[in-house]
Amino acid sequence: MNRCLHKNSIRLWTKVLGAFFICLGLGITVPDTAGPAFAAEPGPVISLVIDGKGISTDVQPIRQNGRMLVPIRVIAEKTGANVTYEADTRQVTVTEKGKRVVLLLDSRTAYVDGKRVTLDAPPMVVNKRTVVPIRFVSEAMGYQVYWDNKSQVAMIQTKPVEDTAAVIGYAKNPYVVQAGDTIIEIANSHDTSVEEVKKNNYLSTDFLTIKQLLFLPEGSSKAAHPLSKEVGDSRLLDEKYYFPFSEASWYEPYGDSFGSDREWTESNNGSVRNHEGIDIMAPKGTPVYSVSNGTINRVGWNTYGGWRVNITDEDGRFRMYYAHLSAYVPGLKVGGTVRAGQLIGFVGDTGYGGPGIAGMFDSHLHFGLYQNSNGKAVDPYYYLRYWEQNKLEDSIS
Repeated sequence: MNRCLHKNSIRLWTKVLGAFFICLGLGITVPDTAGPAFAAEPGPVISLVIDGKGISTDVQPIRQNGRMLVPIRVIAEKTGANVTYEADTRQVTVTEKGKRVVLLLDSRTAYVDGKRVTLDAPPMVVNKRTVVPIRFVSEAMGYQVYWDNKSQVAMIQTKPVEDTAAVIGYAKNPYVVQAGDTIIEIANSHDTSVEEVKKNNYLSTDFLTIKQLLFLPEGSSKAAHPLSKEVGDSRLLDEKYYFPFSEASWYEPYGDSFGSDREWTESNNGSVRNHEGIDIMAPKGTPVYSVSNGTINRVGWNTYGGWRVNITDEDGRFRMYYAHLSAYVPGLKVGGTVRAGQLIGFVGDTGYGGPGIAGMFDSHLHFGLYQNSNGKAVDPYYYLRYWEQNKLEDSIS
């Protein structure tokens, strides 16, 4: 288990360039030789992640002869690189932090700070857009790159990932704080010390709240009030389930908002409804991962949830509901299967209206959990707190 708590331009791109293309750096309709093309997507799709955020483009990265080509303009805009194009020579020049890279369209010859190099695949114009081989760009600029083949998403890291996670040293013995508990009493009754309890849970004070989840340090006696007694199905307390954000993602501390009042309704008649999930506030574009192995049973627009996806877990007992997304990864469809820890979409602020409505609230992930047999909503708070200790490691760190 990865035992972690939450983690606390280009300017020269305005001209129409040449007779074949409007601007550098976007790409493409995927040809048969460049990998699968997905038709009839359920909603907006993102295929490029830069520095931990999904980037919306009007194109997708492609695979060409076993190599990945990505839209250079988007990368430049997100990193502050300067890009120019010379129509006479069909030359693209990228400069950033003292580095100068020159590429020639449809040529495998390029230059890095004046030194000639041979590319794995040539830059090309497709549908009036230019894409370049990301392996070359990453080596020239010092970026890290990863191609998520399952989700068909290119991930690029242009700067070091800050690891600010508070790591739980031992998470196999969770204890739920009861009324009247003190940290001294909990430590003494479980054959450990206050210092070890605080160290294992990254606590800065002795203050506790009722129903707070503590992870007793290794060597402690079995929890007198274990988490398994607070949840309806302890089978979900398993290391095969993942938290929906990765180790590299930042999000705000979250509480148990299940059952709280929500005033917006589809009829706008002033009635109040219950909140059937947990809201985790996070920046728009934050990658969202599947909690479980399972099968997609719904995907697309929902009046309340916006762009959402429902996944029935592989055991058929529960449905996981991921809502208010800004976009999906390519190829999601009803009946498709996913794996635990697979990238499925990106945090957004969609919903509360007809298709495409966004901005009615701050960006966040709404995670819901439902019994598959009867559709009854289950409070997922404690499950999320447990799964929070099992996060997907950053693929390109």
